[in-house]
Amino acid sequence: MCTFDRECEWDQTFLILFANEMAAIMQSESFSTVWQRVQNYLAALGAERRCAMRLDKVADRLAAMGVRINMLRRRMHEGSADEAVDADFLLREALKGLKENIRTIRCQLGGMHVTALSARMQRAFARLHNIAEDTYASADQLQWEIAEHDRRF
Repeated sequence: MCTFDRECEWDQTFLILFANEMAAIMQSESFSTVWQRVQNYLAALGAERRCAMRLDKVADRLAAMGVRINMLRRRMHEGSADEAVDADFLLREALKGLKENIRTIRCQLGGMHVTALSARMQRAFARLHNIAEDTYASADQLQWEIAEHDRRF
């Protein structure tokens, strides 16, 4: 039994594709050839699923960083900081490094050219792209807000 709609969708899609592939193969090839193609097909599906899960993990990590960044921004806006927030510039350097990493991820995603992606992979890429964009914007905004805040001190 599936616990998530995406898993159920993946299982149903897999079964349909697998049945269609098997029917087409069985009509024209020997059993050993069919078995080899089935193994290759299952290996490709497994690799695709692992790739999508890795993309989702990266997106989750970026989303968590975005939450932390927004939490820090809220604390700064509450006015509780009557002194410089980042006098030693370490936080701004960390944000700069985060932005560079996000830029690298986005460039790598943009440089990938695949003819046909499954729905699962498309969702994983789109989710990662959106979260990376939001986190980059939050980090950039926090960098500027810290600079403006610390300029007064």
